[in-house]
Parts: sequence; structure tokens; C-alpha cells
Amino acid sequence: LSFLPTVSPKFIRDPESTKEYFTEFLKKLPHGTITSDNVQQYGPDAYLHTGMYTFLTGPADNRAPVEARFSYMWRKIDGAWKIVHHHSSALPKAPGAAVEEAESEDMYPIAQANFKSWNDALQTQDYEKVADLYAKKDLSFLPTVSPKFIRDGDSAKEYFMEFLKKLPDGTVTSDNVQRYGPDAYLHTGLYTFMTGPADNRAPLEARFSY
Repeated sequence: LSFLPTVSPKFIRDPESTKEYFTEFLKKLPHGTITSDNVQQYGPDAYLHTGMYTFLTGPADNRAPVEARFSYMWRKIDGAWKIVHHHSSALPKAPGAAVEEAESEDMYPIAQANFKSWNDALQTQDYEKVADLYAKKDLSFLPTVSPKFIRDGDSAKEYFMEFLKKLPDGTVTSDNVQRYGPDAYLHTGLYTFMTGPADNRAPLEARFSY
């Protein structure tokens, strides 16, 4: 085994050490989504899977995304696919990113909390409650599943009357927050919505800016 995990400096070479690592890592409640990947075959019983993924970690009321690169070498051993190599590393920061993050980090928890409030409102199936989160005038709203440019609170209500019938539930997979003064911020990124009845849920990937 060759295992270089994301959140540990160790080079893990055996199953017992792997168990020890995941004993701690699973406490972060990780949930991963692949955002870009590639597969290279090495004979009939091995392949290399590489790419980028985003993990959401932390408790339900304070999930945080971690973007990382990965490589898995899978090999068929005694008829079962096993990981023989796994390398995962966080994405390097772009020049100047650390400064920008420091300036906006105090707004990030607020952005997370506000998104959760919005998504929780969707779960109530109350279009009035969802629309109440939007400004009544001077609104700029370009919804995912409508060609309309919504500019007022009443039009937002009309949109959510229909959209909530899809039973949407959103998860942010990658995001960024930029602060604009003490009482405004721009929250942008990617999210995935699960829509449809419980026995036939379908994912809808989209971009967002709030």
C-alpha cells in the first residue's frame, strides 16, 4: 500500500495505519464530489484514476469545502478491486489568495449560514418564506430553471411556487466569498441540487452568485 492522505503528514504503508487515519478523518463527516477526472488502464486488472474533488467537512450547520487533487491506483486482487495507491493533496493557493482570504474570512461563516437559511427555507416548501429572503425591490435574480430576469419580490414568489414542486435540496461544492464593506459580500461558486420525488432523485449541477 502507498497512501499519502490529504490531512496527515504521514506516508501510510499498511492497513492498520489506514484504519488509524480514517478513525480520525471520519470525525470530520467528509462527503466528496469529483469535479474533474481521468482514467488510465494498465492491463485487465489495474487502472489509475486521477483528478480533482471537493470534500465538504464539519457538522451539518457549519460545512466547509476542501478542494483537493487525487490519484487512486486500483488493482483487482482475488477478484475484488482494492486501492493499492492513494495520493490526495489540497490545491495550492494562487498568488495573493492568502491576502484575499484573510480579508474575507470573517464573512465566510456568514455566507455559509445565509446559504443554509436559504436551503432550509426550500425544505419547508413555503414559497412565501423563501421569497422573503429576497429584496422586495432593486432585486436582480437570474434563476436556474427559468429564462426570466426577476426584479421584484412578487415575481420571486411566482418562481418559487413552481420551483419548490421539484423538492430541491442544494449542496455547495466549491465557493468563494468577497467582502464589500461591513454589510455586503459576494458569494459565488458551484452547487448541486437534488430534485424530484424520494424514489427518483436527480442531481442538477449549477453555478451561483449571491
